[in-house]
Amino acid sequence: MNIIKRKVLSVFENQVLKQGCVLEVRAWNPATFFEVDLHLPDVNMEKWNSVQHIKIKVSAYTYRDYTPALWDAETHTCTLCINSSQNGPGSAWVSSLKRGDTISYIGIGSTFHKPVADRRLLCLGDTSSIGHFLALKQLALGIGDVYGAISFSLESHAREFSDYFDTYLQPVQEKKWDLSLVSWLDQQELSNEIVYIAGHIPTAIQLRRHLKQREDFNGDIKLQGFWG
Repeated sequence: MNIIKRKVLSVFENQVLKQGCVLEVRAWNPATFFEVDLHLPDVNMEKWNSVQHIKIKVSAYTYRDYTPALWDAETHTCTLCINSSQNGPGSAWVSSLKRGDTISYIGIGSTFHKPVADRRLLCLGDTSSIGHFLALKQLALGIGDVYGAISFSLESHAREFSDYFDTYLQPVQEKKWDLSLVSWLDQQELSNEIVYIAGHIPTAIQLRRHLKQREDFNGDIKLQGFWG
């Protein structure tokens, strides 16, 4: 990056960056998945009616989007669930975080995923979608019935997920040469559910294609891809 571009980005960051505080960091075993509790004093969480994304600075002039989940509007706190199994600036950033650190972010915006009243909400994704679906579940309280499955490459992470979170989302072990979520779907009776697919983009597209081929499915599909 040349000097002029750096100066322009520095001016931009000085104008828009906001800060939050890391309250706690919990690493799963092995440490390729993290829960990060944040205090975001400038965020009005009471207005959230759809799943949000926060753009966090993870290194110099580098940003990554994460999903605020399990938030408390009164205390301005939330949790980020971050899969760090892919090497990159985001993984290095979360692996280095500790309690008391200050994080910088540009802002928080809405995604297209929001609950719909009186419909069954079927969630399908991988470990990168955990925070996304925890947020959807919180928004759906008293509105719709949420269920689904999340695929895990590590059995230990699947166990921790079951221990820590509501089992409305079933952990499914990824299998070599087999798309585990497709196998899980083939065991479900479908009708007019709203299906929320999130995570690995090629897998998400394959799941959507598979659903459209199901003769018993006449619902809606909402897709949110995270990485390729």
